Amino acid sequence: MGRAPSTSGSSSELFDLDLGRALELIKKSGAKVVGVQVPEGLKRIASDLAEEIEGKTGAEVMVSGDPCYGACDIDLDLCRAADLVIHVGHSEMLEGDPLSNKVVYLEARMRADVKETVEKAADLFSARRVGVLTTVQHVHRMDDIVEVLEKKGIEAQVRSGGDRTRYPGQVLGCNYEAARYADVEEYLFVGTGQFHPLGVALATGKKVVAADPVTGDVSVVDTLPMLKRRYGAIARAVDAERIGILVSKKPGQKRMDLAKRMEALGEEHGKKMLLVYLDRVEPDVLINLGVGAAVCTACPRIALDDQAKYPVPILTPPEFEVLMGERKGEYFLDEIE
Repeated sequence: MGRAPSTSGSSSELFDLDLGRALELIKKSGAKVVGVQVPEGLKRIASDLAEEIEGKTGAEVMVSGDPCYGACDIDLDLCRAADLVIHVGHSEMLEGDPLSNKVVYLEARMRADVKETVEKAADLFSARRVGVLTTVQHVHRMDDIVEVLEKKGIEAQVRSGGDRTRYPGQVLGCNYEAARYADVEEYLFVGTGQFHPLGVALATGKKVVAADPVTGDVSVVDTLPMLKRRYGAIARAVDAERIGILVSKKPGQKRMDLAKRMEALGEEHGKKMLLVYLDRVEPDVLINLGVGAAVCTACPRIALDDQAKYPVPILTPPEFEVLMGERKGEYFLDEIE
């Protein structure tokens, strides 16, 4: 697997990219114009990628300057302008806009060793059988993870998810099917950050141990702070008379049927509902539209991660059902299946 172009001080030092495969596909396709789409964490390598592609294929390269949040967020305008698009950092989703047939997915595999961190995490389990989950950046380390757990006397279950994920044990910020398919009471998540393991805990209601191979930190996920924030958002939305239903233009986030169901539900309960079709959810949009709350049918992370920056409460569809009195019981995480 070829290494990413070296950019001093950039996060590219942590990753391997199979650029050789992309170069061969560009040459084979005869593409004259190649688009490059890179997520925010790897943006600094974009210029080096462009230089290498141009030097080795002779194609003209255009880099997307817009934010990129995942394989759900293919730049369709770039697809129209280019003969081929190299999408860096994510695995292919098995559905999408026909224009996405032009896209070559260049996965970013993290070089960090996982064994030492998983050994530490194993001490936090009380169960002898756990589900193992990770992101695309670490799926190539799955055998190492399972080996460490088995040496610790723990049976590891690795299950495949649905159509949005490519690898067994892989989860996304919007999809945790691989977790629900495992017949276990506890989970190990290997990867960076807290959002994915928090999502696993919310989706399953079970104990999750998060192991970060970059920092070496291990911890048991606490869902209570997030749940308090989410029920607080629901409470703040009670008095909203006009509610916006946010529908994404992004091919992997567009859920128009769901949006229309939420619109009908709100109208049944006497709310003034407004369908809002947009590419990016920005605070000014909600202010200018004059809505008192919003229901986000785009990426679930918008409501969960970014609520603090918005002037009105943003609810997920299941949270809106709670607000309307149509859903009761334990918290239900919004996912895109």
